[in-house]
Amino acid sequence: MAQPFQLPYFRDSKELPAPLPSVDEIHASPNILKGLEAWADRKVVRVGEHFIAKYSPYNDQIEGENLLFIEQNLQISAPRLYAMWKEPDGKLYIVMEYLQGDTLQFLWPNLQESDKVLILSKLRAIFNQVRTLQSSGFFGSINKSHMPHHLFYSPAYDPKISGPFGSESDLVLGLISKSRLNAEDRKRHSYLADFFENQLLLDLVEDDRTSTFTHSDLQMKNILVREISSQEFSQGKDYDVSTVDWESAGWYPSYWEYVAAFFAFTWDSDWSNRVADIVDAWPAEAAMMKMIYQDLWL
Repeated sequence: MAQPFQLPYFRDSKELPAPLPSVDEIHASPNILKGLEAWADRKVVRVGEHFIAKYSPYNDQIEGENLLFIEQNLQISAPRLYAMWKEPDGKLYIVMEYLQGDTLQFLWPNLQESDKVLILSKLRAIFNQVRTLQSSGFFGSINKSHMPHHLFYSPAYDPKISGPFGSESDLVLGLISKSRLNAEDRKRHSYLADFFENQLLLDLVEDDRTSTFTHSDLQMKNILVREISSQEFSQGKDYDVSTVDWESAGWYPSYWEYVAAFFAFTWDSDWSNRVADIVDAWPAEAAMMKMIYQDLWL
C-alpha cells in the first residue's frame, strides 16, 4: 500500500525546474488543453515551459498520489507530481511535470509499420514493469480506498459497489449490485444481472488471481511519443515513450488493463488489434465486462 498522504503537498523547491505557478498564473494561462468551454468545470492547462496544471472541484487527489507512487516504485516515464492543494472554494489543484511529445493518437495514422513495432515494444516494456509490482492483496486505490475506474462509481462511494474489495468475485458482485440498483431506479428487474451472477461468476471469476497494478486507461491519447536520434537503429531514429493520465490507476484483476482498453476501442484503425502487443489479451473477460459496461453506461 502507498505511504500515508495529506494535503497540501509541495515538492522541495530544489527539485523543481522553476518556481511553481500561482493560482492566478494557472487561471491566466492561454494554453488550455482541456475544458475550453466556458461552462467546463474541469480544466487542464500548460503553464510556461515546465508545468501542466489540472484544477476542478471534481478532481481526485488519487491522481497525485498515483504519480508519487509510480515515481517511488517504477522506472518509467510518467509526469512527476510537483504540487497538489485544495483552495477554499473546493477546487483541487494538481501541478505536474510537462512532458514533451505528441500523442500517439495524433501520430498513429502516419506511422510506418517499423515505427509502430518499435513504439509498441517500448510500451510493452513499460507495462511489463508496471505489472511486476507485488500485489497489494486487495482490489482498489493504492491507498486502499474505492476503485478509481468510473465503472465502479456510486454516490458516497458505497463500498459494496465501489470497493475496496478483498476478492475478484466481490469486485464482480459490486458491478452486479450496481446493475440491480440501476434497474430498480428504472422500476424493472435486471435479468442481465441475474445472468452475470448465475453464469459469469461461475465460469470466469477466479478468486486465486491476485490484484495487479494497472493504468486502467490505455488509450492512444494517453501515450506521448517524442522522436529522438539514435545510432542503434538502421533508420537512425528512436522514440521516447511516456504514459500520462494515471487518475484511474490502482489494483485491479490481472485482465483489467486489456479490458479497460477494450471499452474504448472504436475499431476504425489497427490500434484495436495492436493493444495485444502491449498487454496480454483477455477476450472472454473483455466481452463479459463490455456487457456490464453497456448495461451500466448506455
